[in-house]
Amino acid sequence: MSEEAWRPVIPTGREDALIEEFPGYLREAAFRWMAKAVGEERGYVYSHRFIDFQNAAHADVGFRADTFLSWKDTVLPRLRTLDDATFTNLLDYLASTTHYAPYAEGHPLELVLSNGGSAWTVIRWNGTKARLVKRVPDGVRKAMSAALSGKDAASLKLQEAWLDAYGTSPRASVAYSHAVVAVETAALSVIPVGGPEPTLANLFSILEADTPKWQLVFRDSAKAPGAKSLAMMLRTIWRGHESRHGRPDYADATLEEARAAVILAATLVQWFTSGVVIPVSSGSGASGAN
Repeated sequence: MSEEAWRPVIPTGREDALIEEFPGYLREAAFRWMAKAVGEERGYVYSHRFIDFQNAAHADVGFRADTFLSWKDTVLPRLRTLDDATFTNLLDYLASTTHYAPYAEGHPLELVLSNGGSAWTVIRWNGTKARLVKRVPDGVRKAMSAALSGKDAASLKLQEAWLDAYGTSPRASVAYSHAVVAVETAALSVIPVGGPEPTLANLFSILEADTPKWQLVFRDSAKAPGAKSLAMMLRTIWRGHESRHGRPDYADATLEEARAAVILAATLVQWFTSGVVIPVSSGSGASGAN
């Protein structure tokens, strides 16, 4: 949970236990936001948002087209009886199809989820929309926020990877693949590589050269040269993915592998897009004395 979340003065033992389900207390707290998302007005709401969800989810949860419903007497009783998976998907659908101000500091649903101890959190999606994803420690989320909120091609692909790794319907192998593409896109936009279809593999010889033309903004060291250290990070995510494809012992990536790859990809994308990887200036050495 976020550091801003209220905590009971008398501990209950449940403060730090994140829950994936939506028990009654958490649903009731989410209903106020949901009412705004579906256009509730003066206690009534048209059914079209629920109809669109049913169609997108390929599931009939009891709503009928072109009806004007009482929020209190019809909609809420139905929402209270939805199974957790359907309720989670409905919440994600409404978040992903409801506009919210691009300049807003945080999504209004996030405070509800955080205070309720939900394992789900809200991330910005395509500028003015949002998606539900599994919550990670605040420190990790804040560290990754710059790379995950960008609008460049690499950051957008990273957002797809994050959603496939931590979203409501995780796809581990797809997440890993998106993570690799995100890193490739970011890296190849900074370091020029010849050839019609360059990949991360083309960067290894460039970064591992005896006198590399690229370095990190950190003070270089002969024991941990920046270019070679970067190459090792790129090899880690590249080989971890490549080794699982085109071989007799092929196996899908596990969710743990995918999530680790996405975290590493977020770091690499942020480095390439924020100027951490820079060309070696004329006359400067690639490595220090120690």
